[in-house]
Amino acid sequence: MGDLDHQNLPQAIGRYQVLRLLGSGAMGSVVLAEDPRIKRKVAIKLVRLDSVRTEADRHEYLLRFQREAEVSGLLNHPGIVAIYDVGEEEGLGPFLAMEFVPGHPLDELIKGAAPLPLKERLRIAIGIAEALDHAHAMGVVHRDVKPGNVMVADDGRTKLMDFGIAKREDASLTQTGTFLGTPSYASPEQIREGRVDSRSDIFSFGVLVFELMSGQSPFPGTSINTILYRIVNEPPVEVQPPVLGVLPDGWRRVFDRVLAKRPEERPPTCTAFIRDLVDAVVDLGKDDRHEILRLLKWTGEPRLPEITSPSADETVIMARPARRGLAPLWLGLGAAVLVAGGWFLFAPKGGRLRIDSLPAGAQVLVNGAPAGVTPLSQVLRPGDKVRLELKGHKPVDYAFRAGNAPAAFALQPVVSEELIDSTPSGATIVLDEKPLEGATPLKVRWNQAQAHRLTLTKGKLGAASDFGPGEVPGGRVFELKEATTAETRQEPALDPAAPGALKLSGSFSVRVKVDGKDLGEASPGSKLPLPPGTHKLELASPSHFYKDARTVGVSPGQVVSVALPALATLTVETFPGTGKVLVDGQDAGIESDGSSVQVTEGRHTVTVRGSRGSKSETVEVKGNKGLRFPL
Repeated sequence: MGDLDHQNLPQAIGRYQVLRLLGSGAMGSVVLAEDPRIKRKVAIKLVRLDSVRTEADRHEYLLRFQREAEVSGLLNHPGIVAIYDVGEEEGLGPFLAMEFVPGHPLDELIKGAAPLPLKERLRIAIGIAEALDHAHAMGVVHRDVKPGNVMVADDGRTKLMDFGIAKREDASLTQTGTFLGTPSYASPEQIREGRVDSRSDIFSFGVLVFELMSGQSPFPGTSINTILYRIVNEPPVEVQPPVLGVLPDGWRRVFDRVLAKRPEERPPTCTAFIRDLVDAVVDLGKDDRHEILRLLKWTGEPRLPEITSPSADETVIMARPARRGLAPLWLGLGAAVLVAGGWFLFAPKGGRLRIDSLPAGAQVLVNGAPAGVTPLSQVLRPGDKVRLELKGHKPVDYAFRAGNAPAAFALQPVVSEELIDSTPSGATIVLDEKPLEGATPLKVRWNQAQAHRLTLTKGKLGAASDFGPGEVPGGRVFELKEATTAETRQEPALDPAAPGALKLSGSFSVRVKVDGKDLGEASPGSKLPLPPGTHKLELASPSHFYKDARTVGVSPGQVVSVALPALATLTVETFPGTGKVLVDGQDAGIESDGSSVQVTEGRHTVTVRGSRGSKSETVEVKGNKGLRFPL
């Protein structure tokens, strides 16, 4: 197919009567047409194949085209552009007939001279979040979330489109390590490994909303290499001036979390991220805030797809604990469902359940067969045996019963006692940059859910090993050898003015200040060069409620190790009422209805503010902890 223009447009494509050209791009053209049978206007996408140089590229283009048709056919949501028809026209090639959305692409609105009102920006973000959560609930990852793939209709509705490089989470259509998507909106794991799941879409959505709200990119750059480096290694830029109507501290907390380098540190859904953002907004009138909160209330967690089975007794189950005090509302909704469609809310046959875990990424097996990884939408029937497995964690077994919808499964770490031995024996032990009392052979407490670095030294001899989650020494005897690097032997530098370095170890990133100077965010294992001498060190991670200040001494050419505390899951429940949860005075983004949040181990003050009042509890967190008290 050659380039289409207004002069050489065909009169018809299939049964559709062509009206005008809407646009052309590298992969094809889109024309406006009308279905003469029902007088409905459609947008027809034509794939361009004549400029494809190789047969492999031709195959990839057609594969993407077919993928868009198949994936879009799985999705049934008002916020996703619908596919009506697929076919092939002689002389033009394959085509898709899809919903025509009169309006403007979101990137055009973001770049417009007049910024959108704050309420309108939030409404757009909520619409996209709902559409993405629906796709994720169906096991579909978009992989190219960006403003150019969102249409804002003339009536204000948002439409997510272009699933050409989307993938099913239960299928592998792209070779591992192949990068697909738009670089400016790619997630760190998408760039590094080419592996994506719904959490990668959540990162891309966070970049989109950052631009929508501020008009700026969180990872700016004049070249693709600069942008990719910043996405993988640097925190999002500070917005100057701050976004009007949003608390700066709240802005940083929300976007530090959604744009976290590690997927497990991001919000579980796009809607959960937007709920956090709305909590940080202060410049909304009462009526506008109520309208936005109503939208969020009804979108809530990702919606599960409508049941397409001819049987009328499947169960629709949301994996979310019911809030206290809402029984009349739920009864009313149940009655409405029964009257409207004849569906039974809790029926004996089975239904679709959203299976989630803390942390996410657990392997799900149903009746012994692999079904995918959490978060996962899965059809279950009474008696089905569900098992969740994650390296370094205890497996969870669950027998499904109709009408029973558990919240996210909290996976407990496997903690074992491991014997650390060496030849020769008598070596000192440093575990995760923390010296241990005693010498080899020595038994140590080993949390298998975390990655560990083990270093043994005896005189000029040493050994170092890295262990991933689920890996243990297993009785191995470490052979000590003469150290060959300054880091392992810690020999004094020849130059007394040679810079030293600060090395962080742990499972999360922190913002680092040295002597009052902000050095930005540092990930575990990274090294920060420092001049010799004594320095005041300030570490902070708002997303994990961590703040610490200490003094460190740096010797010339030496590495000073700083260990960060472990992470734990804190579950908060109050009775008979619930309220917003704050940890150390900071909004945790959850309510005290049995919901959970990740915090660092140590002392924390948990405050719950509800309609019945406010109450605080100071707790020592060491491992996963549940907190329950009257409000």
